[in-house]
Amino acid sequence: MKTYTETATAVLNNMNWPDKKVEIWRRTPVKLLDPMNFSLGVDAFSVDESLAKPLPFEEKSAHLHYAGPKLISGRMSSEEGIPEVISPSLAAVKYAGQKDFFFPGEWSDRFDAWNDSESTNSLFLNFPGGKVLKKPFILQLDSLSRDRYSAPRIFIRIEKGWQGKIFIAYNGSGKEKELVNGSLRVWADAGSISEIVEIQTLGRESRLVQNSVFRQERDSVLKHSQIQLGASAVKGNALFQLAGEGSDLQAGAVFTAGKNQHKDLRLEQKHMAPRTSSRALYKGAVSHRGRTVFQGMIRVEEEARGTDAYLSNKNLILNKGARADAIPGLKILTDDVKCSHGSTTGKLDPSQLFYLMSRGLSRMEAVRMLTEGMFEEIIARHPELPAQWLKTEIALSLDPGEI
Repeated sequence: MKTYTETATAVLNNMNWPDKKVEIWRRTPVKLLDPMNFSLGVDAFSVDESLAKPLPFEEKSAHLHYAGPKLISGRMSSEEGIPEVISPSLAAVKYAGQKDFFFPGEWSDRFDAWNDSESTNSLFLNFPGGKVLKKPFILQLDSLSRDRYSAPRIFIRIEKGWQGKIFIAYNGSGKEKELVNGSLRVWADAGSISEIVEIQTLGRESRLVQNSVFRQERDSVLKHSQIQLGASAVKGNALFQLAGEGSDLQAGAVFTAGKNQHKDLRLEQKHMAPRTSSRALYKGAVSHRGRTVFQGMIRVEEEARGTDAYLSNKNLILNKGARADAIPGLKILTDDVKCSHGSTTGKLDPSQLFYLMSRGLSRMEAVRMLTEGMFEEIIARHPELPAQWLKTEIALSLDPGEI
């Protein structure tokens, strides 16, 4: 892996920061992420572990809880379906058939190459084939430092027929100020049924860049959710490769932007094999000069006849000065497909506000209730997270006030 890291470093040194000439970076200036003012030093993770906030998962089969590269706590049960934790260098040899997926040797931009050249936490999880994990596996990555750069690099390999749920949490104390440059690569093998939930509750001074790639093999089912609430600026890219015939993707997201926050999420549903299906539902709310950008693309390759794909984005503007941009798209290179997309952006219904306030709720309470209602469909998918905790986190991220 040393050679791979050296290659990434060489590529990094010859790359410029992405700018608005690159389509996917047109609406998110790099200066919002402020990469030049975050450093990776020997004391980068001399943090106060007492600031760590375990998330309130009601049930879990196992968990790994890190602050930077340091394992704060971990518990691995003897239940079936628990992953094997191995080093990425060993995984490159042991799973040579997927080496080109996990370690492709090419990088989409400077942030991507930076992650591979200076990873602060590199973890490979292999979930065993034919097993059912009855309670979710939790991976929590805490940011607890000031003015530091962290680069978690997570690899997940799901073997044939595995079934279960995985939570990945990017969490903060609220006092930290980190640039988190994350990478996630997931291989879902044939016949697996997996659910992956990413939760981001970093402090309001932090920044997040996140590049995720998911590959699905024949007849696999992947349910994926994003809950993007924290950080002052977020740039997220998620690519789903439906590479095996009959594979099915169900993706959803809750994302918010409160005062002076900027969230830019990009989704690509890439159909590469016959008779694949995907459904994506991304919902956002914006308040107090916050801004969200949603870029969605359904791409159907020539070999992917029989594709059935749908993409939906819904945005709620809570007050003046808030802004939500939606850029959905289709690129279809074959026929015999069923593909469509839709997007709506609007304000709260005045009649609904009036009704709730006439029943004794304050305006703030009414706004909060209606906003929660918009996200309820996705919140209900994750009973392992206390619904009231999640609703409170959403409200705090928006801080609607007297709208």
